[in-house]
Amino acid sequence: MTDPGTPDAVLLLGYGSPQGPEDLPGYLAEVLHGRTPSPEMVAEYVARYARIGGSPQNRILASLREKLERRLASEGQGVPVYLATKHWHPHITEVLPRAAAEGHRSFVAVPLSPYASTWITEPYRAGIADGLRAAGAGVRVDLQVGWHLDPDWIGYWGEAIRAELGRLDDPTTWVHLSAHSLPKRFRDQGDPYPEILDATARAIAQAAGLGRWSFTYQSPGNTTEPWLGPAIEDQMLRARDAEGARSQLIASFGFVFDHLEVLYDLDVVVQEYARSRGLDYHRVPMPNDSDRVVSALARTVGRSLPVART
Repeated sequence: MTDPGTPDAVLLLGYGSPQGPEDLPGYLAEVLHGRTPSPEMVAEYVARYARIGGSPQNRILASLREKLERRLASEGQGVPVYLATKHWHPHITEVLPRAAAEGHRSFVAVPLSPYASTWITEPYRAGIADGLRAAGAGVRVDLQVGWHLDPDWIGYWGEAIRAELGRLDDPTTWVHLSAHSLPKRFRDQGDPYPEILDATARAIAQAAGLGRWSFTYQSPGNTTEPWLGPAIEDQMLRARDAEGARSQLIASFGFVFDHLEVLYDLDVVVQEYARSRGLDYHRVPMPNDSDRVVSALARTVGRSLPVART
């Protein structure tokens, strides 16, 4: 007999993204926890999304959901995969009640961030709690976090960095392993995010065989409080001045797929900064919906799914 607590469905959890500029006022209010964004803030984000031609996040999330469901079925763990986001639609509080109404009572959930940081995972936990209240009694969710050292995750970055370095064919190229910054107060309160990133960066550097590299933070918030460094702009100048690196390659391993923090923060803001200082900017392609990511996700949710019968 199947354990009644055995998951019979998967929740793939994403951050969420507006479909178009008309969504931005509501989306930003959601990100700001209900505070109304100023007209200036809305206009700024409309301009940013226009600059990158819109975010591909929703398309990538939909593809990952479909590929993960197919992969699990091929491995004998055929359960439906539901996509749910913590900001915007389909929101966790929409998806869990719908999935429960379709007969599912036990879920394994995995965020589309490999990093088991309080800053990253607690909002998902809160969203799941809200979704469970909306779904009613008798529904449970097993949240699986921390797949940052999965061999396919590390393997993707090792292979992709080596491929870019081979394409550039410049032995002086400096590699920046980049992740989203966070306010220093989280670290001071014991968030393991910096240590998790350090372990991941070292594993990636080893997999890629890097000798000329550094870890850096990107995309700090526009707030008055201090954020974690070193900042990517500072590291680029240090690599130029101390290491003679005019060619600089960014691997934004803190994220899984292309979105605003990659396509705008890096490919627009940081690239313009680099070029204005005589540097050659290059970036490693993001994993997006690659087979390596699908394998890492399947392995992570597989910890909670029934073992496939042979």
